[in-house]
Amino acid sequence: MPLTTPRFWYQRRRSWQAWLLWPLAWLYGRAVTLHRRSTRRWRCPVPVLSIGNLTLGGTGKTPLGIALAKGLGERGWRVAVLLRGYGTRSSHSCPVTAASSCSEVGDEAMEYAQSLGEGVAWVGSNRCQSAALAVAAGATLILLDDGLQHWRLARDLDLSLLDRHHELGNRLVFPAGPLREPLDQLARADGLVFTGAEPVGQMPPIPAGWPSHKPRFAVRFCLEPPPQLQQQRLVAFCGIGLPEKFFSALRSCGLELVATESFPDHHVYADSDLQFLLDLAHANGACLVTTVKDGQRLPHRFREVVSLVPLRVVPATLTPLLNWLDQRLVALAGAQFHG
Repeated sequence: MPLTTPRFWYQRRRSWQAWLLWPLAWLYGRAVTLHRRSTRRWRCPVPVLSIGNLTLGGTGKTPLGIALAKGLGERGWRVAVLLRGYGTRSSHSCPVTAASSCSEVGDEAMEYAQSLGEGVAWVGSNRCQSAALAVAAGATLILLDDGLQHWRLARDLDLSLLDRHHELGNRLVFPAGPLREPLDQLARADGLVFTGAEPVGQMPPIPAGWPSHKPRFAVRFCLEPPPQLQQQRLVAFCGIGLPEKFFSALRSCGLELVATESFPDHHVYADSDLQFLLDLAHANGACLVTTVKDGQRLPHRFREVVSLVPLRVVPATLTPLLNWLDQRLVALAGAQFHG
């Protein structure tokens, strides 16, 4: 179900809404813990690296996953990216190709495929099956997208992503807060990655629940708006976990936003949505702009009137993480899986 992020999740002081929902949050946390403990894991014959969030969305997981797949590929790994395929119905695992559509494989898979090429991203609810098929096709490394809460496929390394600005929010479990699991599960990951558009500078403070001996990394993102947008009035819209991050980043690029509209995460745009946005842009003498991920969910006839703004990883900020991952993966896999 598409989710609109409640404001009280990220308030410094826990609101009455959070306390009211706390009993449901406790039950949800217990259910997640029991499910994890009761699941039997399947071990893949090649290393498995997962990236995910302890929080619900908004950490830049997809652009980071694309950057990691490219960077590790340049170091000799043959990477296959596994995705659940948000909003898709098929359980059969398949590679994402030029013939794939957003309705078949999901917006994130389409974004991966457009950045990495055909056959790198695999979609299917059974990610053990996806991994086996990818290895049979030649993969020497599995990158499990949104894998921190996926228990069936055993992982060799887990990366937990945190937005530098929002971090853990009110530190309560869904629905009282943004956490997918109780806070003590943050320590389960092997590495912590702070993401965001802010200058990296000093490393953010160690969040509560993260062991001081485990590595932390800070990766910076930047928007790359098309040059023609600099002189235009804009109506920005998106359906992502933390929409205000996108709007703030656009303003930081010097763009003039005359209106903004947010939709639930992974929102599938209907004709009525686009007509509303077109009318809003016309009334303000403005052009429409959105994220690349949202662009995957636009009807084709609207794509030519909406500008897409890519979000990229600043390469220099990714290097320490790539070096650490490559070293750990080589040690795990041995020479037969590398190069």
